[in-house]
Amino acid sequence: MSGPARLDLDPGTPGRKTGALRLPWSHDGSAYGQLVVPVTVLNGGRGPTALLTAGIHGDEYEGQIALARLARELDPARLAGRLVIVPTALPPAALAGRRTSPVDGGNLARLFPGDPAGPQTAQLAEGIVRLLLALADLVVDLHSGGSTLEYLPCAWGRLPADPGLAARTLDLLVAFDAPLTAVVRRPEARGTLVATALEAGIPAIATELGGGGGVTPSTVAAAVRGVRRVLAAAGILPPAEPARGTRLLAVEGGHFVRAPGRGLFEPTVALGDRVPPGGSVGVLHDPERPGRETEAVHATDGGLAICRRVPAMAAPGDVLLHTAADVTRDALLAG
Repeated sequence: MSGPARLDLDPGTPGRKTGALRLPWSHDGSAYGQLVVPVTVLNGGRGPTALLTAGIHGDEYEGQIALARLARELDPARLAGRLVIVPTALPPAALAGRRTSPVDGGNLARLFPGDPAGPQTAQLAEGIVRLLLALADLVVDLHSGGSTLEYLPCAWGRLPADPGLAARTLDLLVAFDAPLTAVVRRPEARGTLVATALEAGIPAIATELGGGGGVTPSTVAAAVRGVRRVLAAAGILPPAEPARGTRLLAVEGGHFVRAPGRGLFEPTVALGDRVPPGGSVGVLHDPERPGRETEAVHATDGGLAICRRVPAMAAPGDVLLHTAADVTRDALLAG
């Protein structure tokens, strides 16, 4: 069963085409309205197709800016293949500065491959898979920490069980050439675009580029440079400049440090610090009982601190910090 989403351009036409993925949306302000997701296709002829997405979470801005820039600047005549570019995949969330859609509360990054009969965000996920992912030979999905997390800029991914696909995916992660490349060994997240692509046999990677509710010149530049490098590695763009080199890291479940209760988190480590196993990472303060002793928070596995929570107030289960451990390519591919 196909959902109601439609693409108003022909992605097979040579050159530059701008249009949108459109989904019927009847609401108080427009009885016959639409959810309009802008799409740019740059078709340079024979070669692979790359699907480039950002804004799946509306409060993650680096990718939205970088892909809009690339959509304007890249010349289809210089491409050996095709780019399908979606700078802002969830416009209601982006316009509201939210992670999730204010329309239905949907988290697009947890709803793939979608539901043609579901709420709006699930229908959108189905449309992206049916109309855009079906065209792709590779996927780059740009994320950052959004308004609640800040990351050291890194390429971010997971490796499938298939050895050949895992190797191609790791090659794309390394080709992005971020300072860090983090591979989640046993990911908890389900329903991501990357996971859906990998299940379909399509190499797919993500990023975590900064965050903290804003952007910096360096994080936007890292996004633009990294996407260009991946496209060069795929043969769509001319060869890239030599790699600067990336540090391979593994992320396991024990690397996530979660709040044991509610309180104001005062960290004692900074991003880039080395945290020993069992080491202290900060304390929780009870703002309603200031005379109460603080509660110490400790890491489990330790490693390099690559992500921190931005808002000081935390609820039970919130990730306050997470680390990652150095790993080799062979160890990652061994599973």
